[in-house]
Amino acid sequence: MSETAVQPQQPPAAPQVAHTPRPFLFYVLTAIALGLAQGFGLNFISANITQIQGQFGVTTNESAWLLAAYYIPNVSLSIILIKVRNQFGLRNFAEIAIVVFLAVSAIHLFVDDFHSALILRFFAGAVGSALSSLGFLYMLEPFPPARKMTVGLSLALANQALAAPLARILSPALLDLGGWHALYLLEVALSLIAFALVYKVPLGPMPRTMTIRLIDLISYGFLAAGLGCFAVALTLGRYYWWLEAPWIGVLLAVAVAGVAATVVIELNRKEPLLDIAWLTSPPMLHFLGVLLLFRVALSEQASGALALLTQLGLAPYQLTTLWTVILIASVGASAFAR
Repeated sequence: MSETAVQPQQPPAAPQVAHTPRPFLFYVLTAIALGLAQGFGLNFISANITQIQGQFGVTTNESAWLLAAYYIPNVSLSIILIKVRNQFGLRNFAEIAIVVFLAVSAIHLFVDDFHSALILRFFAGAVGSALSSLGFLYMLEPFPPARKMTVGLSLALANQALAAPLARILSPALLDLGGWHALYLLEVALSLIAFALVYKVPLGPMPRTMTIRLIDLISYGFLAAGLGCFAVALTLGRYYWWLEAPWIGVLLAVAVAGVAATVVIELNRKEPLLDIAWLTSPPMLHFLGVLLLFRVALSEQASGALALLTQLGLAPYQLTTLWTVILIASVGASAFAR
């Protein structure tokens, strides 16, 4: 008997499934729908804070709490959602997240008082965090591994930049049509489109692991409290003014204590929720610096230039040309990503 005859037969290699143009387009469209649905939920409020305060009959400072309520869960929830996805499966996570987001968006249509809107904004921030990560994953999904962190990452970041200018371009006409409800009617429509696409275009499967432990919840509790206090203080500080409201200083102190407690816990764990050593490594610091610069540039669009032009007396409908140029520049820049 020959040597080749006694060798065990090797199983055939798994076929490499290539993304044809149609699925590729569907993944990109799903990412855009998720990004716009989540982004409009935030930017419709920040772009129309003056008009919304009149509709609810509140002051400027009180209306700013709508922004703060959104940020409280949004700034930290994506950290624990990574383990939620690993434990319960990415597919289940995507389907549940889009259903909850659709429900929260639809409830906005029936809200006419400020306190109910404030509670809804908190839940919108929570589910918005899930949609933000889903939009990121859908944009990366159709690219080969060599392109995920180059072209895919650039397009994912550009996708997050679309909602701010589009919200300000569309807001004047929507407010004229139906005020607060017209804004969220568009968000519900986008949520329905995203809902259909998520169920039609699944993400690739991920292995499930039992990853959530009690210490994770304790550590995340400190982190959520710390980052939530930072979000409230930094959002409302310029409205109540930093040195005029003592509670802002209290919030900042609690924020530092909460983040410090999380760091102490995570540095003494074998399987940390946050790998502090990895996050402070030179490659990650470089990557975080790029993301920070990107976020500062986006924030300047929505606060610096906008605040200056608003103080000069320009109305929202007079700024649509500016935001159209910003939108075209954002899309054009992403076209040169490599």
